[in-house]
Amino acid sequence: MSVVGMLRRVLAEPLLLAAAFGSILLATTAISALLLHAGSATQAGVRRALETAPLAATATVVTSSVTSGDFAAIDRAVRAGVAHAHQEVPVRVTVRVESASYTIEGQDRGGQPVLTRFTAYEGLDGQADLVSGRWPTEETAAALSEQAARAMGVSAGDEFTVVGRLDGEPVRVHVTGVFRLRDPDDPRWKGETLLRYGTQTGDFTSHGPLVVPEGTFLGRFGTGVSARWLAEPDLRRLSPDRLRSFAASVAGTSAAVRSGCPRCTVTETLSGTLLRLDRGALVARSTMLVPVLQLLVLSAYALALTARLLAEHRRMETALLRSRGGGSPRLAAMAVGEALLIALPCAPAAPFLAPVLLRLVSAFPWIEATGVAPPRAPDGATFAVAAAVALACAAMLAAPPLLAARRTYVEEQAARGRADRPGLVQRAGADVALLVLAALAVWRLRGQGAPETTRLGGELGLDPLVGAGPALALLCGGMAALRLVPAVARVAERATRRRPGFGPATAARQVSRRPARYSGPALLLTMATAIGVLSLTTAATWRGAQEDRARHLAGAALRVPALPGDDARTFTTLPGVAAAMPAHRATVVADGADATLIAADAAHLGRVLQLRPDLSELSPATLASRIAGSAGQPLPVVVTPGLADTTRITAGTAAIPIRVVGVVTAMPGTPEGAPALLAGLAALRAAGAKGTEWPVTEWWLAADGRDTARVPAGRGDVVDVAALTAGYRDDPTAAGLQGALLLGFAAALAFAVLGFLVNAAVAARERRGEFAVLGALGVSFRQTLGLLAAEQSFVIGLSLAGGVALAVAVSAAVVPPMVTAGYATAGGLPVLLHVPWSQVAALAAAVLAVLLVIVAGLARSLHRREPAAVLRAGEAS
Repeated sequence: MSVVGMLRRVLAEPLLLAAAFGSILLATTAISALLLHAGSATQAGVRRALETAPLAATATVVTSSVTSGDFAAIDRAVRAGVAHAHQEVPVRVTVRVESASYTIEGQDRGGQPVLTRFTAYEGLDGQADLVSGRWPTEETAAALSEQAARAMGVSAGDEFTVVGRLDGEPVRVHVTGVFRLRDPDDPRWKGETLLRYGTQTGDFTSHGPLVVPEGTFLGRFGTGVSARWLAEPDLRRLSPDRLRSFAASVAGTSAAVRSGCPRCTVTETLSGTLLRLDRGALVARSTMLVPVLQLLVLSAYALALTARLLAEHRRMETALLRSRGGGSPRLAAMAVGEALLIALPCAPAAPFLAPVLLRLVSAFPWIEATGVAPPRAPDGATFAVAAAVALACAAMLAAPPLLAARRTYVEEQAARGRADRPGLVQRAGADVALLVLAALAVWRLRGQGAPETTRLGGELGLDPLVGAGPALALLCGGMAALRLVPAVARVAERATRRRPGFGPATAARQVSRRPARYSGPALLLTMATAIGVLSLTTAATWRGAQEDRARHLAGAALRVPALPGDDARTFTTLPGVAAAMPAHRATVVADGADATLIAADAAHLGRVLQLRPDLSELSPATLASRIAGSAGQPLPVVVTPGLADTTRITAGTAAIPIRVVGVVTAMPGTPEGAPALLAGLAALRAAGAKGTEWPVTEWWLAADGRDTARVPAGRGDVVDVAALTAGYRDDPTAAGLQGALLLGFAAALAFAVLGFLVNAAVAARERRGEFAVLGALGVSFRQTLGLLAAEQSFVIGLSLAGGVALAVAVSAAVVPPMVTAGYATAGGLPVLLHVPWSQVAALAAAVLAVLLVIVAGLARSLHRREPAAVLRAGEAS
């Protein structure tokens, strides 16, 4: 058949072929958009993670003892080794050298000398501002921080003498300037307590440090000098696809540095950070592929339904052509040509429509807040995906006509007279095989935690079976629900048989006699509803998990570092603060490993502690009463599961016996999965070793409602649950999954409405004669509408109820492990399932309203036709 003949054949069935074209265009566009979105969101997430990664997770620290004679060679070796390991990524290396202790003449505290140290900081003048004076340049000049100058009682221009504790040599110091750090809480100053606060208290009290030029330092201090190099890489230009290879190079930093400095100690954290990011990116991409696979299954079934309707509508035409000599090759060529003519235009169009669709999705506030810019133009991979989807759709569209071409005209007439039989897929038991496959996929997803697996060679890759688990479960559940249609229809028929009313009885009889006619749209609507509810549930669970993570890590509405002079009134007078609880945080040794000890004021613990109810059988108030303790008894503590059998902890040099009075799955205020203990602050002070101080290190604050107070500046690292929640919510990876779910949700509803509309229109055309007879018998429009509404409401109600039930069942099995895998962490906070019932109800009501509007339009269209004209047309045919 020529192209012109094919076009005429296509135009002869505009409704069905327009529906087929719409289904294919929707499938290619939505799938292309989902894949584009997954790539862009994952890359944006990796870039943001690299840009905002804390210095502790990216920096490399090198330490060594040096002398004035070998410092230059060691410095060159360290910088060369770091630069070699970081390849083309820019890295800034700064060095700090520090002398041994000196005694400040004329100052002592409690009969003990007050100490100081000389230091030289590379680049300090770029991180601090002069309050008075100037930076030192001459040999005996030094600069002091503002806090150190205040503690020592000196200012710019003053002089004083210090004496070396190792050599006893006096040094006259001239203070040329006083400076202030621009950001004392900058991570690069971690461990630099003396520089940040000007005073350090331990066995001795120290003031300082005395900052001198590097040349002066090396010329004066030849021994007893320690050096510390800090390497800060600039990761903003690192390509996300180079994470693993760059991590392997950075892992060689220690070997590269130690080859030139054997006594150097190297602490490197960047390689582990990069590997975690790489795995997280893979998990994010694979998690976002789940909606793609769901949409693939749904679009395949929607297109198969349209193709079946088209084949049934043309089966008499096909049988006549075969009876008149049309061979199988010719009929096959017609079917394939027609399918390609409909599907191929979608392949070049979909890649250009996908970015437009993504821009619409990105307009939603929670996605726009992440700053993820949707791609402006498609790439080559998008065209390849669109072409592959279009060809697959063409094959599905051509399959039913090819199968129907085997029947002759007589066989087709006989088939029309027989009642509907169950589909071939069900008769062959393929739905049972699908059930086994879906169960295996869900089992692997729950056990494995993410749709990724380890390939040969140790590389991570996607596990297609695990990723397809939710889609297979939905398809399997929908097919199982089809078996309920005939049984429910027979029950409805018996229930309405003896009741008055034309519509319900006739509708029940119609559905009971021909269940296969309604099974196609019922399965489509069931799966679409299930995908919509599953998307809503996944998004709600993800948001709930983010909020839970923020509350758990914060432990309270606000956590504020303590400063000298703080008391409860310091915070309770702030707007929004309902209660303030002092706490001491320390690292202790329990069962031979480090654990976090939180000692809090038990009197306020019940009001302040944010403990998720499922993490403990005891309420915060009950825990508070149990850790109150009493003098002379082992310290009562609440612990995480791994410490349940611990009887003693070591804090510094003090060994403290403990008594476990409660267990929590995870301890609020600590990282997820970290071992931790909770004790009463008063009980700890009573049970601790004599002379041991347990100062307040932080304040935990409770806020009124969701409001958090404005904490005064200079508090350091304030942990704010609202800020943590916003950070998790605005993460591009999290928003990427929600955007993918939104796309899949919208496409699923579009497929459902389109499939229902086409099926209803075709059914109406096939039943014109039936309704003409009813019209001739005096059936009114209201009765016609009641009949159709009863028929379709049966299908719609059963599909909506089945879809919601199916989605809830599948969500309980697959959503928590999917969300857990999205964090790319192990041993974290358990994820709770959140089903947004109000949104589910709104979705069901909206779908029901749209479909009933379609039914009303169909009823009006059928009733407007003149019965006589329709019956005469039937006689002529």
